[in-house]
Amino acid sequence: MPSSSDKTARAKATSPDTKEFRILALSGGGYLGLYTAAVLAALEEQIGEPIGRRFDLVAGTSVGAIVAAAVALEVPLRDMVELFQRHGTQVFSPRSLPTGVVGRLIDMGRSVTGPKYSSAALRTALHRHLGDRTLAQVPHPLVLPAVNVSRSLTKVFKTPHAAASRGDEDVPIIDAVMASSAAPAYFPAVRIGDALYADGGLFAVAPDQVALHEAEHFMQVPLARVRMLSVGTATVGYQPAQGLSEDAGAIGWLADGRLIMTLIAVQQQHVQAMMENRLGEHYLRLDATWPPQAGLGIDIATPQAAQILLNLAEQTLHAANPQQLRTFL
Repeated sequence: MPSSSDKTARAKATSPDTKEFRILALSGGGYLGLYTAAVLAALEEQIGEPIGRRFDLVAGTSVGAIVAAAVALEVPLRDMVELFQRHGTQVFSPRSLPTGVVGRLIDMGRSVTGPKYSSAALRTALHRHLGDRTLAQVPHPLVLPAVNVSRSLTKVFKTPHAAASRGDEDVPIIDAVMASSAAPAYFPAVRIGDALYADGGLFAVAPDQVALHEAEHFMQVPLARVRMLSVGTATVGYQPAQGLSEDAGAIGWLADGRLIMTLIAVQQQHVQAMMENRLGEHYLRLDATWPPQAGLGIDIATPQAAQILLNLAEQTLHAANPQQLRTFL
C-alpha cells in the first residue's frame, strides 16, 4: 500500500496551489498562419483529443486569433488546415508575390483607396466553424488582442474566465476574431458596439506577454506555476524577396509587405527573448526559419505557398524534442 508520504506528495502535486498552469500562445502573420494550424493539427492527432483540453489559457493575435478560437472551441485543427487550403484564395487572392517595379506598384495600388480585401469570404468561412456563439459560451479561457482604432486604445477580448476578466461576455466570438485579424489596409475595421477595431498585431503580434499578464494579474496564477507553449508563423530571420536598400522609400518598404513582415518578425523575436528570460525552461517556442526566395507573404495563398508552409510545419515537429513537447501538452 502507498505510504502516507506518497499520498501527501501526490496530493501536493495535484493541488490548485502547485498544479502547472499551461498557456498556448499563437502569433499573427496572415496566411502564414497555415503553418501554425498545421503544427497544432499534428500535435492534436498525437495526443488523441482536442488540444484545447491541455491548456488553461489560450491566446491568439490576428490569424493566431482564428486558430486560437478554434482551439478554445475544440474545433478539429485539421479542419482549420483545410479552411486555409480551401478558402485562402477567396479570402486573399490566387496571385503570387509581385515582381518588378510595375507589378509591385499595381499590387500596392489595390489598397490605396480602401482595404485590399473584403472580409466577407473570411467571415463566411469562419462562421461554419465558430457559429454564433458569444465569448461567454467558449468552453476554454481565451484572450484575443485587438486595437480600438476609434480611440487609439489597446483592447483584449476575453472570455469571462476570471472575476477581473468580465465585460465581453455578449460579444460574438466571430466578431472578436475578425477584429483581432483586421489588418489595416488589408481588411476593413470591425465595428463592435460604438467602436471600430483593427488587428491586435499593431501592438501584440506575439500575444505571449498578454497571456502571461492575464494569468498573473487577472487570474492570480504565480509565475512558478506557468508553462507556455508558443507557436510562430515561420518568420524567423525574415528577409524581403527583393533585397535591401539603404535608401528605400514607400515602394521599397510597403511593396511585398516588407514593412509589416519586418514588424511581425521582430516583434515575435523580441517577445520570445523576454519570455525565455521570464519563464526559462517553462517556455517552448515552435517556429521555422523564413525560407528565402520562397514567394511567401502574409497574403500569398497560392498552392505553392501552402505546400511550403505545410512542409515547414512537418520539419518543425520532426526537429522538436518529443519528450520536451510532452511536458507542455
